[in-house]
Amino acid sequence: MDQQATQRQTEIRSLIDSDTLTLERARAALLDLLDVSASAQAGPQVTSYGFGMDLPGEIVDAEYAAREAVGYAMDAALLDALRPVATQRP
Repeated sequence: MDQQATQRQTEIRSLIDSDTLTLERARAALLDLLDVSASAQAGPQVTSYGFGMDLPGEIVDAEYAAREAVGYAMDAALLDALRPVATQRP
């Protein structure tokens, strides 16, 4: 995990523990997270193409890049839902 990801994770954890988190915000965050996760899972599973044999490096690299992108999107959705409205970034 890179430094930006670590910082986002730390901020998410502190926002979850803060007094500003309402049940409504928590529900919205979880629903957003489900949307992102469902969207990521809608495409074909890249690893199924290489079942029983070695996958080309390009396919493996693409799969890992896609998973990383999903992680970033999930973090962003959680941050947007959990941050108090006054401190949300554009």
